[in-house]
Amino acid sequence: MKIAVVSDNKTEHLSQCLGLRQLLKDYKNNKDVFILNKDLISLPGFLERLLTIVSEKIYLFFLRLVNPNLVDLNFDLVICSGSRTAIPALLLAKSSKAKIIYIGSPKFRIMKKFDGIISTKKDISSVYRVISTKLIPNESKPYETKAEPSKKTLVLIGGDGSGYDYGESDWYRLAFEFKNINTTFLNSRRTPDFAWLNLKENSGKNHEHLEIESTNRAEFTNALDQHSHIFVTADSAGVITDIVTRGYFVNVIEMRGPIKMQHHQEILQSFEKKGLLKILKLNQLHHSENKYTNNVKDFVVTERDALKSRILELL
Repeated sequence: MKIAVVSDNKTEHLSQCLGLRQLLKDYKNNKDVFILNKDLISLPGFLERLLTIVSEKIYLFFLRLVNPNLVDLNFDLVICSGSRTAIPALLLAKSSKAKIIYIGSPKFRIMKKFDGIISTKKDISSVYRVISTKLIPNESKPYETKAEPSKKTLVLIGGDGSGYDYGESDWYRLAFEFKNINTTFLNSRRTPDFAWLNLKENSGKNHEHLEIESTNRAEFTNALDQHSHIFVTADSAGVITDIVTRGYFVNVIEMRGPIKMQHHQEILQSFEKKGLLKILKLNQLHHSENKYTNNVKDFVVTERDALKSRILELL
């Protein structure tokens, strides 16, 4: 089975596509991956919106003209995530006579023609062929052997987003709370420079700092495996899913907020009810749990097997 991935190159979207493909079949991550405006040409956003309002079929026609090489490709399944990938991915699927699956909430009418929409949402219209799951796949997969980690804490920090808006005092308080704990910190691209600098300048004697720009996927996974307790700021939706998918319990830090409820908060609350994570304020860190709490791996394996079975039935 040949499986193609169409990506807008956003880290979370690409990770979801690669994770789903890997769930179905062992595949090299860089093989048969089409990045928008690199391997697969799409029109600028304003033209795309205009043409899809007039007619999605017209937009599909224009894409076919600017991507003449697609007729030479042959796939059995096309996977995409991110709304801008939907119509280019459909073009690739039509050219290959392949099935097509979208990960996320459908945005275009033409997605009614897709063979499957994988989503954690329960309120999507019945006109779409929804394959519901409690856990969207990503590049992480459950650990194979239960190792004895070092008694050290891993703290992954994000930044404003997903309904959260932090102030300077929140970041300084976080640094203070972990001052005397053996901790490895890992930042994100959304982490404010002043917050990251403050963590470094006021680090304890047993603190380490990993830079996201120089930490690859293997090093990230190794960090999860080597620490006994894992903390993540509540805004980091993709990272939280990564850790749960690895089979580990997560301590989620809500420094402030959320300022408004989004689907992300609904997922956090549902994960907490299932015993996959615990949501903590900064003054509740002493209630944190070890990463092997509640055998999260059993839940992950069950969900992945169920999703795989439904997609294979579709194919």
